[in-house]
Amino acid sequence: MKYILLLLALVFYASASEVTPETDKEFAYIQPIAVEEAVMAKEVIASPLDSDSDGVLDKNDKCPNTKEGEEVDSDGCLLKQDSDNDGIPDADDECPNTLEGNKVNSRGCELDSDNDGIVDSKDQCPDTSKEFVVNGYGCPQTATLKVNFEPNKYNVSDELIDDLQNFAMFLKDNPSYQVIIYGHTDSIGGEEANRMLSQNRANAVKEALTRYGIPSMRMTAIGKGEADPIADNMYNPGRAKNRRIEVELLQ
Repeated sequence: MKYILLLLALVFYASASEVTPETDKEFAYIQPIAVEEAVMAKEVIASPLDSDSDGVLDKNDKCPNTKEGEEVDSDGCLLKQDSDNDGIPDADDECPNTLEGNKVNSRGCELDSDNDGIVDSKDQCPDTSKEFVVNGYGCPQTATLKVNFEPNKYNVSDELIDDLQNFAMFLKDNPSYQVIIYGHTDSIGGEEANRMLSQNRANAVKEALTRYGIPSMRMTAIGKGEADPIADNMYNPGRAKNRRIEVELLQ
């Protein structure tokens, strides 16, 4: 039995040794495949230029030499600061703290449309004539009318009456005002005579205003004589200025 098993083992070994060479011959024509790593070409895309690093591409940059870090607008130009948002850059703004929404002039200051010294946002009487002195709300207080008289005269000529027209129109548009009319003289002549002369001048202007439809009850005429000169009475030009009419407006 022992010898039989040994013989079988030898036969199996011989068979195995014969198969291997045949197998090798059968697959001898198959060659190993050489695998080469393909070289991947990397496409290089050029980035658009922004030479001054301001965030605006060179092709759109109208100010290509701004410094890095400076704030620029959509055109690449230096952004001008406007702290109060009034449309005037801070560098040119003479009134840098204007309230937003108020209209300003080219200097960045609020408009004063009627040139009375009170800006529009605070002016309660926006169309005041230049002849008036106004209060803090832009409303008239006093005015020197363009009515001057010849020496010792108090009559109002047709030419002078025409000068009163603007004032009369203002009174019509503002019926709440009461008017005090002050007549003045120069210092030539006696004090009492000048007082009477100034009273006559005030009365003459009051009458002239009634021709424009201003009710007499709205007006009071007072003669001040030579008491309140606005110019030097030593010379004719000064004396002519003193022969005048002033008005005070009361609400």
